[in-house]
Amino acid sequence: MRICFVVADVHNQQPTFTSVYLALAAHRRGHEVRFVSVDDLSFLDDNNVLGITTRVRAADYATPADYARALASEEAVVEEETLGRFDVVFLRYNPVSEGEARPGAPLIDFGWRLRLAGTLVVNDPEGLRRAGSRMYLADFPADVRTRALVSRSKSRLKAFLRGLDGPAVLKPLAPRGGEHVFYLRRRQVSNLNQIITAVTKQGYALAQEYLPEAEQGEKRLLLLNAEPLRVGDRVAIYRRRTVSGTNGAKAGASVRGKCDFGPVESRICDILRPKLLADGLYFVAVDIVGDRILELNVFTPGGIHAIAALYGVDVAEVVIADLERRVRLRAAYRTTFDPEAADVV
Repeated sequence: MRICFVVADVHNQQPTFTSVYLALAAHRRGHEVRFVSVDDLSFLDDNNVLGITTRVRAADYATPADYARALASEEAVVEEETLGRFDVVFLRYNPVSEGEARPGAPLIDFGWRLRLAGTLVVNDPEGLRRAGSRMYLADFPADVRTRALVSRSKSRLKAFLRGLDGPAVLKPLAPRGGEHVFYLRRRQVSNLNQIITAVTKQGYALAQEYLPEAEQGEKRLLLLNAEPLRVGDRVAIYRRRTVSGTNGAKAGASVRGKCDFGPVESRICDILRPKLLADGLYFVAVDIVGDRILELNVFTPGGIHAIAALYGVDVAEVVIADLERRVRLRAAYRTTFDPEAADVV
């Protein structure tokens, strides 16, 4: 199997990155693995997508850190490739996460061209287009998501916050790496105007009900094919507690710990499954607080390193093995119909 990971920057891949864990698992299973930076893609008028790809030399890499060093070293092999020649193109870059100084690359358009030409693209570009906004959560039943308002109107945001009559979180609708994410106390008045101005300066804001269970941290759950990602009986789930900074703003660091996968999480998966499958969202991270979905990460779902550290299992092996299965099925049905469209995979 030939697999290519599209990332923000090949030379900035860290040993804790899920992309590195996935690539190392594929390498160990004998597959050809390449990386390409999103800024090194080109689209030709013959409908081919080209990329300046990087791969490590053939060797046994004991740890993700060894693999990441080899990928960034001068010994790595750099070659131009047509991405349509890969069996799998794994999109691992969020085009809406860049700051104003660096506009996001048209990754979804590149991925869509590859998808049209028959390449297996993960996650599906059209699904990414739908799920790229935090408004995507509104497609799910109200009893599994928090009460929320999307607006740029200061008066409407204030009215919504008063109506909650409890604490809330205010953040940009388009994720921007955690900055300008504020915790608001019940009936908070001080600094409220300044906070709303800061959050809405670059676009729309999302005001979201704050759940008391968040004090114990949120649960990060990894889904594969809209099912909990498992190694044997171990589900890829862990708890993380975010550290807050000034004015309750999210500081970005987190403390991780073990947690269980129970009936609440199982019910959430049952509710998510039809929508995620319909939108081709194959590998997804779900953040859960209490019995509610707080957020979905469909561009760069992560946490494989935390699962490895906490439980001593490598769920990346499961992801790559499942991709092998999908590639085999696509090859078997290539001349008759698309197994994805027929719900075979």
